[in-house]
Amino acid sequence: MKVVLSGLDAGAWSLVALRVVLEREGHEVSVAADVLKACRRERPDCLVLSTVRGASGVDVLRRVRADPGLGELPVVLGGRLRNTRADLLALGFDDVFPVAAADPGGAVAALRAYLARQSRRSTIVALARPPASHIVCRP
Repeated sequence: MKVVLSGLDAGAWSLVALRVVLEREGHEVSVAADVLKACRRERPDCLVLSTVRGASGVDVLRRVRADPGLGELPVVLGGRLRNTRADLLALGFDDVFPVAAADPGGAVAALRAYLARQSRRSTIVALARPPASHIVCRP
């Protein structure tokens, strides 16, 4: 399964941990410079945005939806979120995995379950990060 990992804010340490989790599950990880370019090149079936500081990811969602080649790409958001899950789903995200203070591993577990369900449908997942450093995972 291909996976593009990236984060919406400077919390790169969370991506390192998530990258390790995904690599242990058999995903191959590499670095890309631009989320949209990486998605166009890799042709993923899903884009997952990650945040540590509550960034909404709506700007990335809008750019993906506006791109003729990526407009139908499912977009998933995970992390410490300022908006409610319901609000983010209403904005157009296909799924949302909030990190709860009482259960910080819950979002990762939910994302892993989501990826497992999607991989049975041959889905490719992506996590977005600022333009400086993107990570692309391939099977």
